[in-house]
Amino acid sequence: MQILFHFLSRTQVKFSILTILLINFSNAQLQNPGFENSTNNLPDNWSIKKTESYDWKIDNSQKYQGQNSFQIIGSSNNTKTFQSFYQKIPIEEKDRRKIEISAYVKSENIDGKINLWFQVLDKDGNKINSGTTNTQENSIVINSDWTKYRLQFIIDEYTKNLKIGGLLAGSGNVWFDNFEMKVIDLSDTKPSKIASDYIEYFKNLIKTKSMFRDKIDWNIVEENIKKLSVGMETIDDTKPAIQYMMNVLKGSGDIHSFIVSKKSTEAKKTSNTKGIEPEYKLIDSKIGYIMVPGFATSNTEIGNQFASKINEMIKKLDSENEIKGWIIDLRTNTGGSIYPMILGLESLLGDGTLGYFVTKEKNVPWILEKGKFGKNEIPQTYKLKKFNSKIAILIGKKTGSAGEATVISFIGKNNVKLFGQPTAGLTSANSSFPLSDGRSLALATSFEMDRTGKEYREKINPDVFVESIPDKDLELETAKSWILE
Repeated sequence: MQILFHFLSRTQVKFSILTILLINFSNAQLQNPGFENSTNNLPDNWSIKKTESYDWKIDNSQKYQGQNSFQIIGSSNNTKTFQSFYQKIPIEEKDRRKIEISAYVKSENIDGKINLWFQVLDKDGNKINSGTTNTQENSIVINSDWTKYRLQFIIDEYTKNLKIGGLLAGSGNVWFDNFEMKVIDLSDTKPSKIASDYIEYFKNLIKTKSMFRDKIDWNIVEENIKKLSVGMETIDDTKPAIQYMMNVLKGSGDIHSFIVSKKSTEAKKTSNTKGIEPEYKLIDSKIGYIMVPGFATSNTEIGNQFASKINEMIKKLDSENEIKGWIIDLRTNTGGSIYPMILGLESLLGDGTLGYFVTKEKNVPWILEKGKFGKNEIPQTYKLKKFNSKIAILIGKKTGSAGEATVISFIGKNNVKLFGQPTAGLTSANSSFPLSDGRSLALATSFEMDRTGKEYREKINPDVFVESIPDKDLELETAKSWILE
């Protein structure tokens, strides 16, 4: 249960006046930035949602400057939970500008992550843009002394409110102090060649490859990029312009494209960055169960090994038992690389055309044949004793991207039914484009179509809707009943 605390100052508030550069930004004031004012040991002007296994306090023994800092204490061993705090700031803006927020952070005994974060909101409270120190590749170093961290982002005439804050995910102690927000001066100097080339390459990828490119007003984009690029010298300086283009993509309807960090791009060359292995078991002595998780790598050999594991699981279950039907669990498959996932399931799918990538120019078939799919292959796929046994596919809201493509590869087979809830709706296919700074752009370059010719641009709905209830696997039980009927 979460409880919202919102504390307003009862005494004179210490203001941090924003830098005013060529724009009317006087109404945007960050209040109590150093946590000097508090009520009942809680910071005035900041909002806090209480999360189980976390606590907080005003601390006068640890501070970067002034009398106090704000401390979050975490005792959670689950880094997916977090304690956050924020301040909401009204904005009146008539032009496009670059904003920087910063704060000093100190931490001890952290097992988890720390972030500064922001959200840009429109007049209806809808989120236009958001980011963290982690997503902007300025990750906060845990268990270190006071260090200043920054976030930069763009506001425009549609911006009506900002939310800025910090969070702890996991356990340990973290202190925040001296928040600041300012406008970054856009000088009149031209961008350097390295910055200009980086922005131009990134823009042209979207302009020529994106499935959403025709929904973008490129005249406006070119004009805004020109404004944002002024004075940029390094590739790191280009982040606001790159962020702007990603926001344009999102505004055009693209909810799937994203930038992959240098660390993740490198990791995919040598490992499965999802880090989860497939699982199998025999259910009621008659049903073969295979869980296929998300799987992400650019390494062909690692992909082949993943596919072989799934193939061997199917072989073991089928060769040692009299299987009446199969359950393929894709509920936790958040995506990655479609080829190893689908190749591993060849025994159940059979050879042939399983679906298509749909581009603006043509339809590209997914052809699975004799242990080969895309660049991946396995030495020998297992042949089932009974090929037309029933196959139940379990899906849910976490089934996304390549996980959804795996679902699509089964649709149209007369022995298949989908059970669960609608999927994530990431039914476009991303192509990876390397960037000169070591990162890569995962860009939606096609939609997907099943073997019957049905195209998917949104969520995939199950044939049989089954409610997800904690501690009860109703999807599995419903699928079992269908197989055994």
